[in-house]
Amino acid sequence: MRRLSAVLAAGLVSTAALSTPAFAQTNVLEIAKVVNGGIATADCGTVSTGLKATGLVGAETTRGELVASLNKAVGQDSALRLVAAPTINTIGDRALECGVVKPDPVTPLNQAITFASQLSSQAGLPELRNLLPAL
Repeated sequence: MRRLSAVLAAGLVSTAALSTPAFAQTNVLEIAKVVNGGIATADCGTVSTGLKATGLVGAETTRGELVASLNKAVGQDSALRLVAAPTINTIGDRALECGVVKPDPVTPLNQAITFASQLSSQAGLPELRNLLPAL
């Protein structure tokens, strides 16, 4: 049931992306970019309604807790977790931007991961925060 809820939440949040002409491309990386772009610009009302309807967020849920719940719903298959990580992080980012979840507490580890993710992104490499869930 939890896995179904996570899939429904991601589906609700990314519905707008699926209707774009670029979705017709067969390149998986391009499809992921389109879906993530749709999530990143999704209406905050849609994000809030979708995540709250699935029970993935509550009044005190942090971004990290949402991401952990979505990762748990994906399961233990490390290949699937690696592929899903950017989308899950995009959902977490958009939920934070929309005020659906609270920011994570600032810790030295969080700061280090954020800094390393920014550096790897600037270098054109996958972000560290996207790789950690697959480990």
